[in-house]
Amino acid sequence: MQIGRVEISPGFLLLGAWLNYADHQGIFWSTLLSCGLHELCHLCVLRLLHVPIRRVCITAVGAEICVDSGMSYRGEMAAALAGPFGNLLLAWTASRFSGGELLAGVNLALGLFNLIPVGRLDGGRFLHCVLSVMMGPERGEWVSRQFSRLCLLGLCLTGVRSFCRFGNLTLPMIVLWMLYSFQNIGENRKKRTK
Repeated sequence: MQIGRVEISPGFLLLGAWLNYADHQGIFWSTLLSCGLHELCHLCVLRLLHVPIRRVCITAVGAEICVDSGMSYRGEMAAALAGPFGNLLLAWTASRFSGGELLAGVNLALGLFNLIPVGRLDGGRFLHCVLSVMMGPERGEWVSRQFSRLCLLGLCLTGVRSFCRFGNLTLPMIVLWMLYSFQNIGENRKKRTK
C-alpha cells in the first residue's frame, strides 16, 4: 500500500493485525506510538537539514527512510541519533506520570536497542560516521564492520543462552534479523560528503 511517499508492506499490516489481536496487555499501541515517534524524529532532523526524502518504507522489521542525495557525516550522525533521543526523552517523560510505566519501558527498550552499534541500526550508522570522519571512509567502513561483527557475536551467544536457559526466542529472532541485514550494509551505503 502506498500513501504519498510512504510505502507500507503487506507484512507490516499482517504482523500489526496479528499483534493487535494477540495483545492483552496494551503493548501494541504503545509500541506503534513509540516506533512512529522514532521515525518522526528522524524525519524532522532530515527536514531541518533540507535533505530531500524520496520515500519511507514501513515493513514488518522496521522502517527505512530513503533520501535523494548524499548527506554529510555530521548530518547523518544527527539524523541517526534523533530517533533514539526521541524515544529516551519520551521514556523519561512517561516515567514521571502514574500509569506511564508501559510507555516508558517500551520507549526505553526501543531507544537503547537502536543505539546498539551494529549495521543499519542507528548506533551502527553513528559509529560508521564517527569512524569515517576519524579514519577516512574506507578504514572507517572496515573498522565499523569488524566492530559490528564482534557485537553480533556477543548478541548471538547471549541469544543462545537466553533460549537454552529460558526458552525465549525473542533475542535469537532479533539476532537473526540483524545478521541478515548486516549482510546488505555495504551495498546500501551511499556516498557522503564531508
